[in-house]
Amino acid sequence: MRLILDADEYIFGFDDVNGKPQSIALIDRITTLMNILEDFAIIVPDIIRDEVQRNMPYYLLGKFYRFVASNSKVVYGFLYDVPQSLYNKYRQLGLKEGDATIAAFAEWQKADFFISENRHIYQELKVGAFITCSAEEFMLWHCP
Repeated sequence: MRLILDADEYIFGFDDVNGKPQSIALIDRITTLMNILEDFAIIVPDIIRDEVQRNMPYYLLGKFYRFVASNSKVVYGFLYDVPQSLYNKYRQLGLKEGDATIAAFAEWQKADFFISENRHIYQELKVGAFITCSAEEFMLWHCP
């Protein structure tokens, strides 16, 4: 299983005081899954890492970096490696630049899931290359 978490999941998931319960539970569950599943990866594209750095309170950034450094199943990805043809595909479907970039990256990395609280545009497009869902939906479907 290959997951990409949108920046909001990290931002709300590491904030025990002001975070969203479903994002906090997701981070906890993913930590467990990384330790028990052989075929599991969290892919962190540079655009999402940068957004986390810009928007997460400074005092929480340490939690984020300890999480991504804690396990070899966390993999960084770089958008400049994504084939232009994939990016063009999503632009032609009507996605804005940033959304097309993330969708192309997710398909290129063969992500199974893109977990986000606010990227419903991928669901509306019925992308097919990956499933877009919220933290709550992922927990219901794949983490009984």
